[in-house]
Order: sequence, then C-alpha cells, then structure tokens
Amino acid sequence: MYDYNPYVQDYAFPPLKLAQAYVPLQKYVSIYPPEEAIKKGTVFPELDMPYVGEKMR
Repeated sequence: MYDYNPYVQDYAFPPLKLAQAYVPLQKYVSIYPPEEAIKKGTVFPELDMPYVGEKMR
C-alpha cells in the first residue's frame, strides 16, 4: 500500500491539485420558509435544481 508523506518528493506521484472549485458570487434574493427548504434541500431558490436523471436522455 502507498503511504502518503507530504515531506518526501515522489516522482511517480507529482504534487498535483486534485480539484479546484469555482464558486460564483451569489446575490441574496430571498429564502424558502423552513418547511419548504427541508423538502427541497436548500433555503435558496436560486440553488433549487432538482435532479432530473433519466428524463434528460
């Protein structure tokens, strides 16, 4: 098993970033009431993007 040691340079595994997030600024517009937010999984209507799954195919 490969043990990761950040202090040892390993040329088989160069120091690469695994992921870099991009988060755009979000304007505050409104929020859902608590009951609706729990059902939808977010308090922000702008982030309410239900999973459509097979419908997209």
